[in-house]
Amino acid sequence: MSWQQWWLTAGLSAAMIFGFRTARAEGRSACSSITRANLVTCALDASLARKAGRAAVEASEGRVVATEPWFPESPTLALTGSHRRAGDTTAFNWSAGIGLELQIGGQRGARRSAALAEREAEAGGVEVIDRATAARAWRVYFEVLARKRALGLVQRLEGAAERVWEVARASAERGALPGVEADLAEAAYVRVVRRRIDAQRDERAALSELALLVGLSRSEDVVADGRLEPLREAEQVKTSQLAEPLEAAVLEAEGKAFSARADAQRRSRIPSPTVSVFAERDGFNENVLGLGLAFPLPLPEPLGRMHKGEIAENEALSRRARLLAADARRKVLGELARALAEYAAAREATLTYTTERLQRSEKTLASLANEVLAGRISTRDAVILQEPLFDLLLGAVEAERLLCVASADVARAAGVHLEDGSAR
Repeated sequence: MSWQQWWLTAGLSAAMIFGFRTARAEGRSACSSITRANLVTCALDASLARKAGRAAVEASEGRVVATEPWFPESPTLALTGSHRRAGDTTAFNWSAGIGLELQIGGQRGARRSAALAEREAEAGGVEVIDRATAARAWRVYFEVLARKRALGLVQRLEGAAERVWEVARASAERGALPGVEADLAEAAYVRVVRRRIDAQRDERAALSELALLVGLSRSEDVVADGRLEPLREAEQVKTSQLAEPLEAAVLEAEGKAFSARADAQRRSRIPSPTVSVFAERDGFNENVLGLGLAFPLPLPEPLGRMHKGEIAENEALSRRARLLAADARRKVLGELARALAEYAAAREATLTYTTERLQRSEKTLASLANEVLAGRISTRDAVILQEPLFDLLLGAVEAERLLCVASADVARAAGVHLEDGSAR
C-alpha cells in the first residue's frame, strides 16, 4: 500500500468514527434535557416493551396476510406414463391431471376473522403499554422534580443549622454558654447533614430511573426541568365519566379471536372437495378427457380427527378472556376511586402549606443564629425549634409530590391519553 492510499484510508476511517460519535452524541442530547413537553415522547421512543409490542403487531399482520389466498393449497399436477403390450401390438399410455381443493364451509372467512381480532388485540396491547409507560414517566418526572427541590431546601436548612452551631460553639469557647448546648447544636447540625446526604441519594436514584426510562445509561446524562404541578386533566375526572378501559377492550378482542378460531376449526369439519380435470391416452391409442370430484371421508373421534379438543380449548379461552375483561372493568373502577381519594387527600394536604406559612418558617430558620447571638433565645430552644420547622418545609415538598403523582394515577385510571404528550 502506497503512502497516498494509507492516508486516504486513515482519513476515511477517522471521518466515519467522528460521524458515528457525533450521531450518538446527537441521539443522546435529544432527550438529555427532560421537560413536560418532551417527557412522554422520549419515554415512548426508548421503551423496549413498546418495540416488542409493535413486533407482535407485525406478526399479527403476517397472520392476516396468510388468510388472503383464495384456495387453501396450490393445485396438484399428476403425470403418469405406462407401456402396454398385447401380442404383437404395443402402445404408450400416459395421463395428466390437475386437481384443486375447494373450501366450501367458510373456513377462510373464519380464519380471517380470527387473524383480524388477534391484530386488534395486539394493537390494543401496544396502546396499553404506551399508556402505562406514559403514566410511569410522569410519576418518575415528578419524583425527580420533588427530590431536586427537597435537596435545595435541605442544603439551605443545613446552612441555617450550621450557623446556629457556629454561634453556639463560639459562645461556648468564650465561656458564655455551657459546652453541652454547643454539643446539642452540633448534633442537630450533623442530623441535617445526614438529611442532605439522604436527599442527594434520593435525587440520584430518581435521576437514574428517569435516565433509564428515556434510554440513557447514567443519571449524569439527564436533567429535568419544569414545574412541580399536578396534571390539569385530573381535576376534570369523574367516576361517572369512566370510559371503557383499554385493558378490557384488549381482552374482549382476544376473546373474539378465540371464538373465531373455534369457529374456523368447527368449519374445518366440513369436507373440502377436490375438483380435477384430466386427459389421458389409454388402451391402444384411445384418448380420454374427463372431470373428477373427490371428497374426504371424515371419521368420528377417536377414529379420526374432528378438532374436538381444539374447539373446546378455544371456547374456554374465549370465556376466560371475557371474564378477565369484566374483572378489568371492576378493577379500573376501584383504582379510579382510590386514585381520586388519594388526589383529594393530597390536595387538601397541600392547602395547609400556604405560601405565607412557608416563607415565615424559612425566615425564622434563617434568623435563629442571629437570635441566639443576640441572646434573645437559647441554643437549646433554637435546636428544638429547628426540627418542626424542617419538617414543615420538607412536608410541603412531599405534599406537592404526592399530589402530582396522584394526578398521574387519576389520569391513568380514567383513561386520559397521557401517551400522546398533550397532558399538562
